[in-house]
Formats: sequence, structure tokens, C-alpha cells
Amino acid sequence: MKENPFKFGTIVDGDYFTDREDELEQIGSYLKSENHMIIISPRRFGKTSLIRKILNESKRRFVYLDIQVVISEEDFASQLLKRICRLFPIQKLKGYFKSFRLIPSVILNPVTGEAEISFKTGSRDLAPLEDVLNLIEKLGKADDKIIVVLDEFQDIFRINSGLDRSLRSIVQGHKNVNYVFMGSSESVMREIFEKNSSPFYRFGTLINLGKIPEEKFRLFLEYRFTGIVTDPGSLSEAILKISGSHPYYTQQLAFTVWELLNRGTDAADVVEAAASEIVMSHDNDFELLWNTLNRTDMIVLSGMSESEISPISEEFRRVYGTGAPSTVYSTLLRLISKGLIIKEGQGYSIDDPFFRRWILYRRGV
Repeated sequence: MKENPFKFGTIVDGDYFTDREDELEQIGSYLKSENHMIIISPRRFGKTSLIRKILNESKRRFVYLDIQVVISEEDFASQLLKRICRLFPIQKLKGYFKSFRLIPSVILNPVTGEAEISFKTGSRDLAPLEDVLNLIEKLGKADDKIIVVLDEFQDIFRINSGLDRSLRSIVQGHKNVNYVFMGSSESVMREIFEKNSSPFYRFGTLINLGKIPEEKFRLFLEYRFTGIVTDPGSLSEAILKISGSHPYYTQQLAFTVWELLNRGTDAADVVEAAASEIVMSHDNDFELLWNTLNRTDMIVLSGMSESEISPISEEFRRVYGTGAPSTVYSTLLRLISKGLIIKEGQGYSIDDPFFRRWILYRRGV
């Protein structure tokens, strides 16, 4: 059998990349303008793969930083500057370093050629971050802007509760940089960019990245299973029925289906067998996760696993005994913040279809 054409868990590109033609065109067009961008989507919806593909195809210089790995303001500056050193010769940058209020320590790795950057540790001074961001502005040009992507941007509040105000004061005058702010916490991201008292209020064009349309995902799957099974259409529909067109879990399930077919599993049973294999492979992880939840969390997740009834409805509260509406809402917000539930429009669903199956399995449903 050919090489498995499905990929999950890492950046997806090339033949592994699924659809998103509309988003590729829309975001690519915005990045050619004067506007900054805000992209919001739940985790594992593919926003990082999408922006990486757009950046690579644009042929423009870019800096990508995941704010989740940043531990302080000086580390923020160090991480950005390290990435700038990948774009420009270190000799060119040294002249700019001399004007920094805090001179960075730069050590070149003789094997990799990578620059290790650090500022004075323990300092709460924003000078290094301001100097680095202004350096990016100086290195950019009106007709050749540098793109700066800050992923999981809502995590700036973990670094410093007032960092949003400081960042806005630094970047608001930049003309030679396109900023892209991405985040997976919709409520916090909207608070940052849509609340009129926020420093970043309406700072850029906001895009919500949803699931890939089922029909397009079905065609993607069907094409790759053609010649492998006799009825790729039915196989693809069975995969999407379980995954709910979630980008990550659809790729994961399709990958496992392919592997089982390669092992000789009958095509008629292969999708259910693949789903069961995934659930069992994560049994310990799911159990550890379940044990971190409180009683109300467990009740809401169990009810959402067993029923299509809206968790905010009176019927759901009556059937599952979840208590007052305020209790349900606070539970849903907590589960959303943990990444266990996603909100799409007015509806709620369990993010991981295999976790949902694990709950049903453990409850004997």
C-alpha cells in the first residue's frame, strides 16, 4: 500500500493540507494591505498550519512566536530577537544592538549557526521588548513589510496583566510591520480586540476560523481512499460521522483507518475498529483528565456525550440534574477554558470525539 496520506499532531502542509482555499485567499489578501489581523479558532482547528502555509507561499520575511512558550517580558524580547537573527546577518544587526537600552547577550552556536539571545534576567523593564519590536519596524520597509505572528496571544496576561496596554503603545505607530494575532480562547481574544475599553480595540480585521465544510472534507478523504477500498465515499462519510469534520480528529481517524487497512482489517468494520483503537490508546490519558474534573463537570460532559439536547436547555437540566442555569453556564465556560468543549454559534459540543466515546464506554452506554 502507498504511504499514509494523512497527518496530524504537527504542522500540515503540501498534499496533507486540506482545503481552506477561501481562507488562504482571504488572509493572503489582507496581509498585502495595511491592516493587521486577528485569527480566532479552537485548538487543533489548523490555524497554525494555515498561517504557516500562507507565510511560506508569500515569500515574505516573517517572525512566528507562540506566546505559550514565553515566560517573561525579557524572554519575549529574547525569543523575538532570536527569530530576527534568522532573517538578517548578525553583522547587520550589531549596529542596531548598540542603540538598545539593555544590550543583549548574543552567543553563536558554532555547530548550528543559531544565535542564543538573552537579556538581563529578573528585570521587569519593558525596554528590551520595546527595543526589539522597534527594531523589526526599522528592518521592514513600506514595500517589503515584515510579518509578525503572535500565536496564542491571550497568554500575554499570564506574562503580565498589563502587557496588552504596553504592547499597544509600542506597536500602534509601526508602519512597516503586519501583525497577526492568533488565539484559541475566543472569549479572551474578543475581550482584547472587541471590548471598547481594551487597548487593542478594533486593532485589526478579525477572522473566525471554523471547521472545514463537511462536503469538502468528504471529497478530500474520498480522493485519498480511491483505489484503496471499493467504496471510498461510504468510508469517508463514516469517518466524518465520528469526527464531526473536526480537522485534527478527522486526520487522526483517517490515518488510523489507513493503517488498519494496511494490516488487513476488513473495510466494513475498519472505521469503528480505528475509533476503538484510538480510544483505547488514550485510556490512561482520558482517565487522568476525568479525575481532574469536579462533579458538575462530569455530569455535564456525561449528558453531552449521551444526548443531543442543548446543555443550556431546561430539559437538559431536568434530565441530568445540573442545577441552576448559572451553574451550567459557569461549568461550560470552565470546560471551554480547559479545551474540553467548543462553542460554535449558539451550540456547544465536546471537542474530542474520542473522549466522548471513552465517556460512553466507561458509563456502559
